Amino acid sequence: MAETKDVLVVGAGVLGLTCALELRKQGYRVTIVARDLPVDLSSQSFASPWAGANWLSFANTNEVERRRDAHSYKIFQQLTEVLPPHVLAFMPFAIYHSKKDDFDTYWFGQLCGGINTHDATPTALPSAPYLYEFRSLCLNVPLYLQWLVSKLEEDCSDFTAPPVRFVRAYLPSLASAASYFSDAKLIVNATGLGSQSLDDVRDPAVYPIRGQTVLVWIPQFRDSKYTKCYSSIGKHGAIYIIPRARSGEVVLGGTFDVRNTNSLLPNAAVTERILKDAVKVAPELLAQGVDPNSPDAWKSIKVLRENVGVRPAREGGARVELDQHSIQADGRTVSVIHAYGIGPAGYQASHGIASEVGQLANEWQRRSNAHL
Repeated sequence: MAETKDVLVVGAGVLGLTCALELRKQGYRVTIVARDLPVDLSSQSFASPWAGANWLSFANTNEVERRRDAHSYKIFQQLTEVLPPHVLAFMPFAIYHSKKDDFDTYWFGQLCGGINTHDATPTALPSAPYLYEFRSLCLNVPLYLQWLVSKLEEDCSDFTAPPVRFVRAYLPSLASAASYFSDAKLIVNATGLGSQSLDDVRDPAVYPIRGQTVLVWIPQFRDSKYTKCYSSIGKHGAIYIIPRARSGEVVLGGTFDVRNTNSLLPNAAVTERILKDAVKVAPELLAQGVDPNSPDAWKSIKVLRENVGVRPAREGGARVELDQHSIQADGRTVSVIHAYGIGPAGYQASHGIASEVGQLANEWQRRSNAHL
């Protein structure tokens, strides 16, 4: 692209940052405007920094979601050659299920090098006696977000476009965002839950999913011999153990409270349940010498933080499209590409969605040039 084009990305979660990186790679000059920026690790309405992030696709039969997840997997696979193992790492995954056929529709066996299916003996969860094992990826979310920002701000010959500019602002509408970049005629809306309330979006399909997790310190998980990711959802509730790569920090979960944001404070009883369930599934979380059969074993785990965050979901799935209706901002017509509503799959679909956004931006550019 010989001429630098201007794009405004609204939203600085993992989707907004990844879309901005893809657009910068393609030669677009990008400004990011958002209320919450990557430094805001304590903002509960900003889901990206709170997440336990792994690649465990639940796209099932949805071909669009499969394509996004597969593209992201391949990008992360490449990034393991660039990023250190405390930021991004392959590791074994163990998924407990209540039925043997629960994974029949899972499509990524070939991508991950195969899925082994067998009875869990002895079973840690009587309601989920079947075990599915494969290798996949886990991310250290805060450090990965820092890396994304560093690539956006990097001034080097790898990019034809200048470094991305960040602007903090409260935005009542997309049109108000356009005032921060007078040359931009294209906006990428990556506002997540914000798309519920933006005056010129107001998508009624967007809804929150409250999640409570516990961040713990497990020093033995810095060693690849011990690091492992676990997950199970069934009658016993949601249980997941997601290492932040091989940093020693591990996210334990959790809850999946659809449309429930009544309290953004951690519930002590839920924290206790999360810790007890985690020990039941993965006694290797305990330090050497701690008896996993002791009713108080869970108390020996070093808790770093109890977290509550809100995932931005959407009925019908993520909205990734070039809006057929433009908006008016400061006397000019501005087009909008939407990229929001991914729910709990933000990281594992991020590069796939960013690739689509890049294609949509190029399509918009071709149409714009054709009308000159």
